[in-house]
Amino acid sequence: MAEGLTRTLDEMARREVDVLVLGREGNARFVSGATRLWLAGTRPFAPGCVVVRGTGAVHLMSVTDAGVPPAIPPEQVYPMSWNPADIVGAVAAIPGVSGARRIGVDGLTPLFEQLFAATLPNAELVDGEAVMRTTRRVKTPAEVAHLRAAIAVAEDALGAAVAALRPGVRESELKGVFEERMGRLGTTTPAFEGVFCAVDGDAPVRRFVSERTIADGDLVAMSAGVLLDGWEGSLARTWPAGAPAPEHRERRARWHAAWTRALDGCRAGIPVGELRAAPGLSLHGVGLGYEGLEDAAVLEPGMTVQMTLEAAGVVGGDVLLVGDGDADVLTAFPYGPAGE
Repeated sequence: MAEGLTRTLDEMARREVDVLVLGREGNARFVSGATRLWLAGTRPFAPGCVVVRGTGAVHLMSVTDAGVPPAIPPEQVYPMSWNPADIVGAVAAIPGVSGARRIGVDGLTPLFEQLFAATLPNAELVDGEAVMRTTRRVKTPAEVAHLRAAIAVAEDALGAAVAALRPGVRESELKGVFEERMGRLGTTTPAFEGVFCAVDGDAPVRRFVSERTIADGDLVAMSAGVLLDGWEGSLARTWPAGAPAPEHRERRARWHAAWTRALDGCRAGIPVGELRAAPGLSLHGVGLGYEGLEDAAVLEPGMTVQMTLEAAGVVGGDVLLVGDGDADVLTAFPYGPAGE
């Protein structure tokens, strides 16, 4: 918490932001170290965390001390409410907020925008997500270690799914095996909705798991991840059900040629949009969950990104640590069966 907060306060000072109002879990966790219950669904924006540059204090919205770090005393916790006006009133009452001239927000609904404008009429609302993206973009060695630990869990869980892959198994069963294994390894929070889908030739890979039964000779695209203590570990692989066929080897060779070109281009100084221009390639930042990257952003040493490529009916993806030269591939899971 201390290092993340210090880096955030420094960036706030650089951008002349007096207060940050954060609703995104990764941002709140980065500055506070707080945890919260994971839900199988989405949450609307709410000002769940407030950082005041003048005092250096972090304030959290909670009705319990569960998940609140000891470094945050009870007087820096404000209550939840069904009434949005009461929530904004509690934020405005935090020392240092009422006199703020520039308040950064990482998300906003029309209602909360109106309430902030009415409650704090002298404050200008600015882009707080830009503050947090800049602050979180380059990882420290300790943060990379957290990512490696999360990746190890994801790889182990994917290994269990690969071991269960055989003709006659359903796609949904493979997803269940992955999630059961990650639970046994200490986390019940998936990074995103996992994909375990049979591939139909060169058609785009489906992203929704069905009750389809895997047939002998099917290629199965698997993309899944976990959140371990908030840190994301994820990967994507395509694996055959049964013995690899010559067609599988040919597809994987075409994919591997495209992947090698993309990997060679993932280095410091390259604009993100230039990499994304490759057909079938997606790239985003990864750390405390998903981290957005604009096309105009330029890769820097110490950034960690999730790069995934779909080509020739094969999907593969890894977490990469950007360096001055070649990127360090943090994922070690094989791309296919031995000998394929």
